[in-house]
Amino acid sequence: MLSIQEHGTVEEASSNLLDFILIPDNWLEQAPPQPEGSSTWPASDTQYQRRVGPLRICASVDVAPSLDVTLHIAFRAPGLTPLKAADHLENFLKQRLPLTPNSEWQVEVDERRWIHFSRRYAGTHLLA
Repeated sequence: MLSIQEHGTVEEASSNLLDFILIPDNWLEQAPPQPEGSSTWPASDTQYQRRVGPLRICASVDVAPSLDVTLHIAFRAPGLTPLKAADHLENFLKQRLPLTPNSEWQVEVDERRWIHFSRRYAGTHLLA
């Protein structure tokens, strides 16, 4: 079994994980939509995951076939609610990409109880 890097705080995990995922060589190709009930995200590669106590964090920058670039961050922990996950998101991003008023994030809870936050990372799609 592969181990997930453990950190003492969300801010420490953020610094480490954002340093990794924001490097364009580490961006992931966005997987095509899966049949209902199955998911390929969060990434099974432990490089994209961190742990802070019982809280698991998974983050990636995903590039769609249309070349849209999306920042995707998910949290999972026993008893975690979307509101508490939003607090974790704010702490996770505040050193590098602080949340601003009226910034729009899509929020979703999957069948495995991961709470996903995603938003466009690049202003317009990439040009090949």
